[in-house]
Amino acid sequence: MFARVSTYRGDGNRLMDGFAEITEPLAAIDGFSHAYFMVDRDSGKAMSITIWENEQAVLDSVAKADELRQRGASSGGAEIESVEHYEIGITVGKD
Repeated sequence: MFARVSTYRGDGNRLMDGFAEITEPLAAIDGFSHAYFMVDRDSGKAMSITIWENEQAVLDSVAKADELRQRGASSGGAEIESVEHYEIGITVGKD
C-alpha cells in the first residue's frame, strides 16, 4: 500500500468543509482505499492522508488528486504547504 500525505494551513473550520466536498470524487478514483482528514482548528494546520492499493494507483491518481486537493483547499480558504508520497511499510490496528 502507498500513501499521499498533504499539509495545509488556513481556516480550520472552513477547511473541514472543503475536505468534505471532495470525498465522493476522491473515493471514485481507481486504486483508492481510504483517507484521513485532520485539522487543528486553533492553529489552522491540517493534513490529509490518502491510502492507495499500490504504487501504480498513487502515481496514476496524481493529476486528479492535485485537482481535488486544490479544490478542497481553495474552498476551505487554505494553502497547500506540501504533498509527498510514501510506501506504507507497517500497519498496526484492530479489526
